Amino acid sequence: MVGKTVLILGGGFGGLATANQLRRLLPTEHRVVVVERKSAFYMWPFNMRLMAGEAKDRREGERALSGLARKGIEWVQGEVQELDPKARRVRTSSGILEGDFVVIALGAEKDATAVPGFAESAYNLYDPDGALRIYNALQEFDSGRAVVLISRTPFSCPAAPYEAAFLMDSAFRSKGNRNRVEIAIYTPEPRPMPAAGPQMGETVIGMLKERDIAYYSQQKLQRIENASHKIVFEAGQAPFDLLVGIPPHFAPKVAREAGLTDETGWIPVDLQTMETRYPGVFALGDVTFIRQPNPTGLPLPKAWVIADEQARVVARNIAAQIRSEDQSNKYDGKGFCYIEVGGGQAAYGSGSFYEYPAARVYLEPPSHHHHEERKKGEMEQLETLV
Repeated sequence: MVGKTVLILGGGFGGLATANQLRRLLPTEHRVVVVERKSAFYMWPFNMRLMAGEAKDRREGERALSGLARKGIEWVQGEVQELDPKARRVRTSSGILEGDFVVIALGAEKDATAVPGFAESAYNLYDPDGALRIYNALQEFDSGRAVVLISRTPFSCPAAPYEAAFLMDSAFRSKGNRNRVEIAIYTPEPRPMPAAGPQMGETVIGMLKERDIAYYSQQKLQRIENASHKIVFEAGQAPFDLLVGIPPHFAPKVAREAGLTDETGWIPVDLQTMETRYPGVFALGDVTFIRQPNPTGLPLPKAWVIADEQARVVARNIAAQIRSEDQSNKYDGKGFCYIEVGGGQAAYGSGSFYEYPAARVYLEPPSHHHHEERKKGEMEQLETLV
């Protein structure tokens, strides 16, 4: 058999999970190549541990991509500059690559400059250095209005902004100044984590109320005025003394320029196989837009656990094509997530987004067990991927 080449664009969760699965499924004559500009993989959920002060250095959540070599996975360090999906050809800053299969796992670009005033005013929750700065700011903050701001939808890890609000509440209670701090969250969403269904949203709202965290939905952001410490929405304004923000997310420029995106701004794929309209070209994870196959039509959440499950399906189907076997693997819409609530506790949600007539997701109450389980799972995943 003539060896095939699988090009995986992106060294994040989805890309590395695909690479690892393929390497286990395919003989060594077939090349598995990961293209990633960064030199290390970072476990993004680790930001919550940095914000909570459980970890002090982002390097605890990093692993060098050079470690892929010992697994028989090639790593090309370079920027993906141009993509021809029809020819399955990729131009990178390190040269031109051609593959028999291409997996697009480039994630979402997070652009703090897309909202006027965001970069100057907000601590970026989705940046590890920003998460560290949030921790330091919480230690120094004595009184005033602390706000969590979701600038646009969709965004990665739908639970993260709510986790941030819970962790802020916990930090101030530990310091003994919670009675001097007002905490609020503003979001353009109709309810928390809408893709998970109304029951999940109501449960999270209840958890916010229990902690006296104000919740403002359907708030369309226009700009942030740093000098006056005001957030300006289409229908009003809100003051802040400390601002934690989630920046706008976009599909990478190279995907847009390749004509892969549609009117949603993301790459549409088959909801079960992750294949694009180009044969042999797949996309998974945050770069995609997948509507739930039920009357809600809500998008599938952008979350690493979902990218991981999609990666398994993509890898199995590519391996099956190479071996001329039946391609019967399909993503079933299942997923899970942990929600940190502070005090060393986390809730656990799991279910299926492909249920009819709506997603069915259940939330188990917060516990120390779930918190420890999350930490253990993240570190195991980190060691497995690289």
